[in-house]
Amino acid sequence: MPRITLRTGPGVFEVLAHVCRSPLEAVKQFVENAADAIELGGAGEGHISVKLQYEPARSGETKGLLKSIAIQDNGMGMTSGKMEQVLQQIGNSEKLDSALRGEQGIGILAFALLAGELHLASSAADGRRSSCLVLRRSWLKEGRAEIIERCPAHQHDRRGTVAHLENVLAEIAPQLSKDRLKDYLGQQFATDLKANLYDLSISDDHNFEQIHPQRFRGVKVMSASLSPGHPGAPFVEIYVLPWEMTDAAISLYGRGGTRICSLTDLEGFKGLPWSDRRLEGYIRYDRLKRTADKTALVQDQVFNDFVAELRKIEPHVQELILKVSAESQEHRFDIVLGRVGRLIDRFLRYRDRGLLTDLNFVPSPGRIRGDGFARRAEATIAEREPSTRTAESARRGARAETRAPHIKLNSPSGDRAGYRSWFDPGQGVICINREHTEFLLSQRDERRCMRYLFSIWAKESLLQEYGPQAEKIADELVGVLAEAEPLLW
Repeated sequence: MPRITLRTGPGVFEVLAHVCRSPLEAVKQFVENAADAIELGGAGEGHISVKLQYEPARSGETKGLLKSIAIQDNGMGMTSGKMEQVLQQIGNSEKLDSALRGEQGIGILAFALLAGELHLASSAADGRRSSCLVLRRSWLKEGRAEIIERCPAHQHDRRGTVAHLENVLAEIAPQLSKDRLKDYLGQQFATDLKANLYDLSISDDHNFEQIHPQRFRGVKVMSASLSPGHPGAPFVEIYVLPWEMTDAAISLYGRGGTRICSLTDLEGFKGLPWSDRRLEGYIRYDRLKRTADKTALVQDQVFNDFVAELRKIEPHVQELILKVSAESQEHRFDIVLGRVGRLIDRFLRYRDRGLLTDLNFVPSPGRIRGDGFARRAEATIAEREPSTRTAESARRGARAETRAPHIKLNSPSGDRAGYRSWFDPGQGVICINREHTEFLLSQRDERRCMRYLFSIWAKESLLQEYGPQAEKIADELVGVLAEAEPLLW
């Protein structure tokens, strides 16, 4: 194995420290080099994979410490002669004069920020055994490297390169989780991934997950293979959004991570739960085959088995959608309800002191809405009636408890099924019909929901005061909403 003396360009280590300010950025250097190799190779579909391998877990641990990282590509590859040339030109790379992604040609040295050793196994052609460039942290001060023609541990015969980062440093290993790398690389390589220049995937077990050019929204509810332990099994990652989004979709990927279509483009998947616009994510299944004109999938036994697997999880997916939606609705309702309570309390205090008339001016478009608008209104009152505001400031520390009512969501039955709300005297609460169309529509917008809930409170409070006098109730309701308009604006 030839021993090589490194000759680096001026200031190369200073540049390395500037470029790689974190372990994530150091990993990025190797992915960038892989992307460059694919672009320079210019043949077929590009693939880059990142594989994390761990030490055996100790007692009480779910996963051992990160041991190694392998970044593989199917780019142009290198011969041993090219490897020697690269080592002689670190810091003075040919990339300096091109528009490629690598920085200053020093990405290869980024291994020292991540691991004890780098084994760069590469082949320039299919069927040709790879050569292996070896660098160790302990060798850098000596300016030493080696090239092994027949590396027994890291050998392959496919065109492309595998960067093996061995003996990951214990102090940085916790920072390199699969989820963190997945999010980071999806952001950093978003432009390339959107342009379909190559596919990028990551794994910390036997299954590779596609890295997408954006983070999925909502709550991750499923991330698993449909047939655990079966090589090449469909991998599903699903997120549920709290409400419908017009662009939400489940994307289907085939061999090499190539996007085939949206799942709902396939016959048999145009209905629920897959057509629910609260659902997004992806499914990858390498064994699917596209027709010769690449406009459809070959409906062979593999495809039929795939469809059957998805059919099995449909009830579970529907349950997850309903569960997440209900939890999200409850959470948002609690937040809005708290604000409505403060709004009602403020309205009652203003009305008791006769201050609502001072709020009846039309705010200009540039004025602040919501609580900010209320603060501006209170400042206006202070200007007009300073004595009143001074007295109020003196009493601020001894303010009475809120008079806002108790309000809760309810699913009615029987005669109340069509009601927007009703008062429960046994519990002393106002019940909101959570299934009423108007409430469901109001939930989309916080201000609209606050106005809706305030209207419910006004109706129920007037019912308590006027009882069966329907005409009086209707008339007073208009008056209450008119008085409250500045606070609701």
